Amino acid sequence: MIGIGTNILLRLWLDDDPAQSKRIDALLAKHGGMPGSLLVTDVVLAEAVWTLKSAFDQDKPAQTLAVRSLLDETAFAFEDREVVAAALSLFESGSCGFADCLVVAKHARQGCDFTATLDRGMRKLPGVKVL
Repeated sequence: MIGIGTNILLRLWLDDDPAQSKRIDALLAKHGGMPGSLLVTDVVLAEAVWTLKSAFDQDKPAQTLAVRSLLDETAFAFEDREVVAAALSLFESGSCGFADCLVVAKHARQGCDFTATLDRGMRKLPGVKVL
């Protein structure tokens, strides 16, 4: 298994640097042939989606497509694929950022009674209590 960094995901999604894209293609060709061979951690995924929005002005549909492209490819493994899918569903249907949705999905998966926050923007997410 190979760990994938944030910049790899961004270059993969944006395809904005031909030289780097060629190196990524070579990495994927060499190590991406087996299911679950490329690990994308929650931190990397959250950072990459946030960077799509903040640095590259990508809208929600573009961010959603990026995450879905990973979920649809069996070579990519996650800390918990079901949590990522649940976070994506929350993200698609709500107004919170992907990272907030990922936090809520992870807490739910771990059996938390609720997610406590001071962020009023998260109040519509299921299982969230704003203090």
